[in-house]
Amino acid sequence: MLRSPGLYAIKMTIEFDTMCKGTSDDREDTACVALEAPVPPNQSLNVTIAEGVEAAGDLCDQWDDLFRRAVHATPFLSHAWMSTFIERGRFAGTPLFVLVWHETKLVALLALAIHERLKAKIAMPISTEKGFYLGLLLDPEYESATDRMADVIASKRVFDVYYSMDLSSEDRATIDLLDRLAARGYRVRRISRNPCFRSQLGCSFDQYFARTASAKSRQNLRRRERRLFEKRDVKVERYLGEEVTAEVLGRIAAVEERSWLNRRGAAVLSEPFYQALLLKTAQAGLGAAWLMTIDGEDAAYEYVLTAHKKLLFGWRAFDLKYESSLSIGQILMMHTIRDACSDGITSIDIGHGDAHYKRFWAKDVYSVERVAAGRGLRGRLIAAACYVAWSAGKIEWLKFQYRRARRSLRGSKPRTSARSG
Repeated sequence: MLRSPGLYAIKMTIEFDTMCKGTSDDREDTACVALEAPVPPNQSLNVTIAEGVEAAGDLCDQWDDLFRRAVHATPFLSHAWMSTFIERGRFAGTPLFVLVWHETKLVALLALAIHERLKAKIAMPISTEKGFYLGLLLDPEYESATDRMADVIASKRVFDVYYSMDLSSEDRATIDLLDRLAARGYRVRRISRNPCFRSQLGCSFDQYFARTASAKSRQNLRRRERRLFEKRDVKVERYLGEEVTAEVLGRIAAVEERSWLNRRGAAVLSEPFYQALLLKTAQAGLGAAWLMTIDGEDAAYEYVLTAHKKLLFGWRAFDLKYESSLSIGQILMMHTIRDACSDGITSIDIGHGDAHYKRFWAKDVYSVERVAAGRGLRGRLIAAACYVAWSAGKIEWLKFQYRRARRSLRGSKPRTSARSG
């Protein structure tokens, strides 16, 4: 394991043919190794490896600049999102960053947490199980960066196993990196985890609504909205970026405590970690909130993440005192999408799962996958074991028995989750 934290100066330069012949014995005990490979003159790329909590802070400006250029990236790959996990120690092992540079410009970044198990180095994306879609942050102008990165990962044995629960089937950058690792001896295994629903916008709300819902459904929801606003004193407040304050997040957490999420043991937004996470992403311009008040009392909320004209629904809940016939959750979601259309948002993503309300608002579907890539005997065995466990988890009676056993072991301990909806 690497031990020295931070981002250090270039330690060694190796020609491409030498680098491909390197072994794990070549790896020095240093936090940063730079390797050069012959590339076209207009795109000379260097790869560095930085380790430790301090490295995330050192990379802040370059990371933010790369994120602005990575037009296909989700907010879960931003510095604001991942640095919160790093600063709060919400990862297993040691933070490690594989970086590709064109001169002084960062063009690709893979943020990992490395730990050892069975004498194998296992890498997981930082914020695994908390982010919706995780992987490689890549400037689309430098697609060849994945090839340079794969060379270094394989030749320097950065990890024996790459493990992720949050690979989007639409994430071409990460899938390309996995393909290139497969060409260098890694055995890659992928299996579908959850469907995800999204819809393209780029139109007025009325055009969008006509495309996604039947005439009867549209009439019913608009009639409920009209009746709610006529009979009660209803206000919908919208908070963008720095307008999302600790006070706003406190109100959101209070609604969550009165929602079905608390009954399920999944009300987490009052925890200091989530308060910090949502505040930091909002202040970075990536988060926004909608709050519905009824007769002066907070009744429902939406917290969303936005980047590159794309909106991702994150957390939502409503107070259980309002009967389901009022449909305040659906009405607030309609207001959120209406504002997104007015703001020129090009697409909405409703996240993991196939709940009925997600199918109502979005018709396009793709998948989030689990992936394990292993090299060497131990690495391949661990990856194969993950795949077998994931496959078994898709067998309904085994899932039932597993959940039953978990409930028995947990007893009355509440279940927690980072996601709602």
